[in-house]
Amino acid sequence: MNKKILVSIPEHLLKDLDLAVKYEKTNRSDFIRKAVKLYLKEKRKMEIREKMEIGYLEMSGIYNSISEEDSQGEYEDFLSYETQLLGSE
Repeated sequence: MNKKILVSIPEHLLKDLDLAVKYEKTNRSDFIRKAVKLYLKEKRKMEIREKMEIGYLEMSGIYNSISEEDSQGEYEDFLSYETQLLGSE
């Protein structure tokens, strides 16, 4: 069900709208309806991208921390092994 709304826009924007409506061979309502749908769709995409970017940054910090812990553990294992080798000589 469609609802009617009243929207105020600056005159220069209305002129641009009317030119676009004429070019697209449509009417104001249809043009604005499509524009709002497109805007909302793109806004959702941007929000998802921002959340993904934050998640990737958080995960990279976690991965770096894990990697550093693993590297330290491997180095300690190596030193222990070397110490054992030297002790057996």
